[in-house]
Amino acid sequence: MDRKMDRKEIFLLTKPLHSQRTDLCLRLLERSMNAVLYLAGDGVYNLLESSNLKFPSGVMVWACQEDLLARGIQSVEGANVPEDFYRWLVEDMASDDCCIYVF
Repeated sequence: MDRKMDRKEIFLLTKPLHSQRTDLCLRLLERSMNAVLYLAGDGVYNLLESSNLKFPSGVMVWACQEDLLARGIQSVEGANVPEDFYRWLVEDMASDDCCIYVF
């Protein structure tokens, strides 16, 4: 089996929609075979309905509950919102054979 295809790719996005870094992140995400997207800080704005943003199918999306609340975002669709967001993020980042991208 191709080792590169098995590697988990972790994307941490902290930038809002229409940022150059967000655009780059989304382009890389589309090419990933095994991606997990973590949204923190202003990155949670990418979940707003008005963004019309569609994440590639098969991508697991996690959003930071504290950052959603701090920005007045009440409900989100298509993302997991755990109480322990940073524990999930750190566990994923500490796993063997992963690649981490931060935007």
